[in-house]
Amino acid sequence: MKYIALLIFCLSCFFCNAQKQTDYVISLNGDWKFHVIDGQGSNPLNVVEESSDIIIDNRNTNQVEIKGNWKLKTEGARGSAVYQKDFIERNFSGKETEANYVRFFPKFKKSGYYEAFVMMPFGTHLTAQVNVKQGNLKETAYLNQRVRCGQWISLGIFNFDSTQENYVELTAITEGSVTADAVLFKCISETAYLKAKNEPKQVFLTNYNDSNWFNLKVPGHWGMLNSYSNYVGKAWYRKTFDLPKDWKKNANDKIRLQFAAVYHLSNVYVNGQFVGKNQGGFTPFEFDITDKLYFDKPNLIAVEVDNNFLVGATWNWGGIIREVQLVKNQSVRIQNQYMNASPDLKTGTADLNLKVFVENNSSISKSVAIQSVISYKKKLITLTAKATIAPNVTQEVVLNGKLNAKQVQLWHFDNPVLYHLNTNLSIDKMVVDTKTNPFGIRKIEINASQMLLNGEPVRLGGFNRVSEHRYWGSSEPIELLVKDIHLMKEAGANFMRIMHGTQNEKLIQLCDEKGILIFEEVNVRDLTNPEFDAPKYTLPRQWIKGMIERDWNHPSIIGWSVGNELSDHNQYARDMMKLVRELDPNRLVTCVSNTGQKASYTPENDPNSDVDMIMHNMYAWQGKPLEILATLRKKWPNKPIFLSEYGFDPFPTASLDNDRAEVTDWHNNFRGKNDFVIGASLWTFNDYRSGYAATSAEENRVWGVVNVWRQKRRLFDRLKHENSPLNTIEVTDIDFDKKSAQVKLVVKGPKDYPSFSLRNYQLVWRFKDNLGRILFENRKSLPLITPSQGEWKGTIKWKGNLTNAQNVTIEVVNSLGYSRADKVFDFTVPNSPVIKQIISGDGKARILFDSVSGATEYGASYENEKGEVVVLPTKTIANYIDLEGLENNKSYLVSVFSFNQKGKSFDSKKERVTPNGKLLPPVIWDAFIRDKKIVIGYSSENEDNLYEVHYGRTPTNLDKNFTTNVRGMLSIEIDDNSIMYFKIRRKTKDRESNWSELKLVNSKTY
Repeated sequence: MKYIALLIFCLSCFFCNAQKQTDYVISLNGDWKFHVIDGQGSNPLNVVEESSDIIIDNRNTNQVEIKGNWKLKTEGARGSAVYQKDFIERNFSGKETEANYVRFFPKFKKSGYYEAFVMMPFGTHLTAQVNVKQGNLKETAYLNQRVRCGQWISLGIFNFDSTQENYVELTAITEGSVTADAVLFKCISETAYLKAKNEPKQVFLTNYNDSNWFNLKVPGHWGMLNSYSNYVGKAWYRKTFDLPKDWKKNANDKIRLQFAAVYHLSNVYVNGQFVGKNQGGFTPFEFDITDKLYFDKPNLIAVEVDNNFLVGATWNWGGIIREVQLVKNQSVRIQNQYMNASPDLKTGTADLNLKVFVENNSSISKSVAIQSVISYKKKLITLTAKATIAPNVTQEVVLNGKLNAKQVQLWHFDNPVLYHLNTNLSIDKMVVDTKTNPFGIRKIEINASQMLLNGEPVRLGGFNRVSEHRYWGSSEPIELLVKDIHLMKEAGANFMRIMHGTQNEKLIQLCDEKGILIFEEVNVRDLTNPEFDAPKYTLPRQWIKGMIERDWNHPSIIGWSVGNELSDHNQYARDMMKLVRELDPNRLVTCVSNTGQKASYTPENDPNSDVDMIMHNMYAWQGKPLEILATLRKKWPNKPIFLSEYGFDPFPTASLDNDRAEVTDWHNNFRGKNDFVIGASLWTFNDYRSGYAATSAEENRVWGVVNVWRQKRRLFDRLKHENSPLNTIEVTDIDFDKKSAQVKLVVKGPKDYPSFSLRNYQLVWRFKDNLGRILFENRKSLPLITPSQGEWKGTIKWKGNLTNAQNVTIEVVNSLGYSRADKVFDFTVPNSPVIKQIISGDGKARILFDSVSGATEYGASYENEKGEVVVLPTKTIANYIDLEGLENNKSYLVSVFSFNQKGKSFDSKKERVTPNGKLLPPVIWDAFIRDKKIVIGYSSENEDNLYEVHYGRTPTNLDKNFTTNVRGMLSIEIDDNSIMYFKIRRKTKDRESNWSELKLVNSKTY
């Protein structure tokens, strides 16, 4: 925690320094007003079927018209729910039109106002077309049929004339399977209809009353509000603010409204006037609002946000997900700057090529002077230039320089040295703008079978991190980013493809500082996306440009990807990679593929022929890994391969005990062989929320090294070992009399995985007693250890009498303090755990206990009324164990015990439990207080309907109640951030569980 807190402080200082300019900056983060207008979206959890609803199932043949060959099916793919008994499905080819369709015709007894809904099981189509016809009007929407399956999805509210033809139609104009199941029409009042139609014309006006709107924090997302946890559609934000008194209207000043990211579509209004829109949820955008602002009275910003188009298996966290600010500067400013630092590995020098983009928004030419100071710990050199900038243009000014060998330190994942670039823009010797960026000096080279970092061949491992958290969503506060980088580095991450979409820039900065090589990728996952205007692809071009120009100074980024798992994408990928090379000729470029192994994809029609490095997503459904790799290599013998994704089916539960022994088997496909595989990234580092079919009851995709609350699974330690540059740590000749032992480090060879040199590493040894207290700790610097060396041997020594030590840990750490390998040697068995509480269930019981120092896992046993003892066959790393197979109303004596290398502890004191027929409560994964909210993460079951929480200030007075139907995470508003106590239970249609354990919750650093 101290490490994380210090790192957050340092980062906050950096980001503050990065903003030190002659610009004036006002943060608009914090509380905004939030509101949803009826008919502009829906939360399926809140759609309840009522007797007054009109529901048409696909079997209602007198109200359903089917055109084309649709097949009747009874089971939804991937376990998706089906309304009543069956549904129909059609596989559309790319040459078909909407002439093949299913139409649902409502029989309205009278004209009126209705909200229309559609329900469908899983279909492969990402852009199924839904048309709602009301008389002579037709409205079209597009649905991703891989998400929100088996739920009522709102199509909007409509005024239906019963004398005219009305229907809801499902069809497609691109290839993929489309399912049609049922539609629902819910009657609404004329008052509600008129309000819903008129409100969008009023909510952005300054005189609109928003006093009854929700308060919602920015950055954030609307899923933080229980009522909108599953909401998809349009929503509105409003914020009122005053300009500082010293801001005066000036013809030479420009004031810009800057959004770091809004997901996914946004329309922005200032003081009732439309100022612009943005499409794309991860890249920054800005508007010049100088002429829209009031300098003498309050100003209003209103933003319409739409997360409706679901592009993939991850959750669309709707909202203003990143920072908002006002920036005031003069009419001439530094729009951007790009530093390319190229080292000469022979001489040790580095050439600096700096491009400064100067924007002149005035109506006359401006003569400017540019001064750029390069520093590392101290000022090193200054680059200068002069230029005349024509009116209303942005002009590129180039500055060149050179660092001598003494001034150059190379950026490396184990030595991430950051230089700082500070550029001043002056007019008539007065500084009018300043821009600061970090950068690194490093050399990435690619040949047919290798990636070289600063001249050294490396094979590296990493992860795909999904950019979200179960509470913060994709708004990701700095403390979460710090936590994740720390965890990924601890698990051996050095190189990775960091998921689809432009990432939070603070995450990229952390990768700069902590040493992770990354490919950043534009959020393009399906070329049939109706947002895209093929073959121009205006939006992808805009997103690529925004991503690259924001992040091109970060040394951690060694390449760009123009898309993920696309089909028929040869021309698109080649065009976009050409654009990337024009924008940034100094980094690698690729397009992540999962089709290169197919016979239909050849060097002539596959963009793998044009990439710098093949990035392939490899899963078992494609075939045997060795055959896939051989096929790719045969087609493209001059291209190294990075496995940008590899993974397995989701875990069956969210248990922390989940592991993947198959990981080792997959790595063996390129250990000592297939050395053209230069690295691999596991899918995924973290569990993540998803509306995809086959998602868990908690709405999470469960296959991460850590869960959505960042708790480690068994898989974590496996990956740490797999990603280590060492095969083993051996300790022999432990002599407590001589107070010494021999240590041997067995290093992975040049063709092993991963493979890289250990430079400036240390060996750490640490003795602890059975309470976890450190008895002795020391360290020694290791020499340079290369993969070809094979091993290193040395002696460790200690002081004092350590015969009471429970264990010694031998650890190899890099210069940043991250463990690259460790091994624990136990001398005694661990202490026995202490049972804290036992909760009864229906033929089950949950034992909760405190973990003990030195234990690696825990087990349990129970004794029945006959005196028979049953030892559970499974063990856990969690602090609870669920006993199953018990009989209700019978008494059992239960105990728990712990394990380490030396064996099993004594059994704990036995406690009695009698299963009572009630359900077990949810497992509480995590709980904390933030922004005057209790946040609780808990397990869910498919049968659950409601979750009830009792909470209060003292453990004996839980005087407040809260109930919700939200799965996996809830938040409760409270008066302040003081500590609270709570317990939770779940309710099904006809049953309720026992209460969970009582939990203390407080405000904590995550």
